[in-house]
Amino acid sequence: MPGMRGRPSPRTPSWGCYPDKQLRPWTRWGICEDIFNPFDPTVSFLQDVLVETMELFPSRFIHIGGDEAIKDQWKAVPAIQARIRELGLKERGGTAELVYPQMDGFIAKHGRRLVGWDEILEGGLAPGAVVMSWTGEEGGIAAARPATTWS
Repeated sequence: MPGMRGRPSPRTPSWGCYPDKQLRPWTRWGICEDIFNPFDPTVSFLQDVLVETMELFPSRFIHIGGDEAIKDQWKAVPAIQARIRELGLKERGGTAELVYPQMDGFIAKHGRRLVGWDEILEGGLAPGAVVMSWTGEEGGIAAARPATTWS
């Protein structure tokens, strides 16, 4: 999350950044440039997916990914940029701060812990979140610092 927009359902353009753009099913390997939008209806859908995931997997840890989410569309859509400014989010990680804290709180409310790739460090890290660093030691070191939390 928030990437992989082309996989869940190309028939729901309202979950994407460009609601008028009809997506085709993603059928190839690689990173899909289409990304979920960070607005409440889409976040609710993603949280519904997490509920189903938690029902299927009793693990204490729920991995949300976080990598392969090219946020260029978020930067290009005025409504998303307006939301970032409205919430007073940091420019550095504003887009990440729109989704990761919400997912962390939701997962924690269900007695689980969020796990993600080191991209979840963008904009800070949720207390109790687990980082799986695939880009090198720096992500693990950053995750271990106490000042790396979302505010």
